[in-house]
Amino acid sequence: MSLDWFKKRYPGAAFSEINAAIGGTGSDFGVFRLKDHVLKFKPDLVFIEFAVNDESTPAKKIIRSMEGIVRQIWKQNPHTDICFVYTLTEQDVTAELNGHLPSSVLTMEKVADKYQIPSINFGSEVTKMVKNKNLIMRGPNKEINGIKVFSGDGVHPFTETGHQIYCEALKRSFEIMNVGSKSKTKMHLLPKPLAPDYFSNTQMVDITQVKLSKNWQVLQITDQPAFHSFGKFMEKFGMAEQTGETLTVCFKGNTIGVYDIMGPDAGKVVVEIDGFVRDTISRFDRFCTYRRMNYFLIDNLAFKPHKVVFHVVTDPFDKAAILRNNDERISNPADYSENNWYVGKILIDGTLISPD
Repeated sequence: MSLDWFKKRYPGAAFSEINAAIGGTGSDFGVFRLKDHVLKFKPDLVFIEFAVNDESTPAKKIIRSMEGIVRQIWKQNPHTDICFVYTLTEQDVTAELNGHLPSSVLTMEKVADKYQIPSINFGSEVTKMVKNKNLIMRGPNKEINGIKVFSGDGVHPFTETGHQIYCEALKRSFEIMNVGSKSKTKMHLLPKPLAPDYFSNTQMVDITQVKLSKNWQVLQITDQPAFHSFGKFMEKFGMAEQTGETLTVCFKGNTIGVYDIMGPDAGKVVVEIDGFVRDTISRFDRFCTYRRMNYFLIDNLAFKPHKVVFHVVTDPFDKAAILRNNDERISNPADYSENNWYVGKILIDGTLISPD
């Protein structure tokens, strides 16, 4: 909807759109995939929206991530414009009705203020309509008794109602910003950062650039019909099916993580850093009735060379009990019988180095 409006509003300009959104992920993942999913296209304008998925993220991490995104964009091209966008969920409406913005929005506004970045709060219009009884936040249909319904679940807007409200808010905001003025494109300067430890050298490392034990398979998405939906962001992935398989990364920096695929047939990973077991991370959760792209990060390491070994664990565990936490049931046990690990990219804030 917004792209159509831009084309009509500015008929003399040629527009192309890069949709780099991955549902259910936050700004901490966004800053790591920025180069591969956004900056390689050399954008003139970048919209950034993580307000909903960052609601439970600590403020410090939000600032480190959002600053990392802003500063990396402007280091590549200081003429690129940025706009923060804030969506909302049903639980946010109550806070906004009482005059309070979500904590994630308040934190992001600190970054927006620091860098003089405009922001659009879609929630203001939604809240106003709810207050005036012109909108219902959740319902099974797009209209109830003549009143528009925002969404079916209180989170994801209906195209004909919630998204239309968002689009109208964007259009009004852009007219106020007067982006159609004939002034020269502004060169954005980089002041001293709010967070000295912002994510500054983030990157996604291809799985073929790290050390894999002998039984890993590296598969092309195009050859795997069950994984075709991930092809937009992932050309290939590694699959490990046995306990004891390892993936080893050597890097100099302070953050490492993995961009992978969770799902019914996913298992667990033990993370060893510099010879010590750091954590056991499950790649199966209460939402794993289907496959989805996800990630995890291990942060606040000392800035120095590290050797990280991920150990695959395919031992059985009680997946049914985990799903019950989300009122889900296993209908086809065969779908859940395996405990594999599907890895797309390795995430690092730092520099990849050769193994010893």
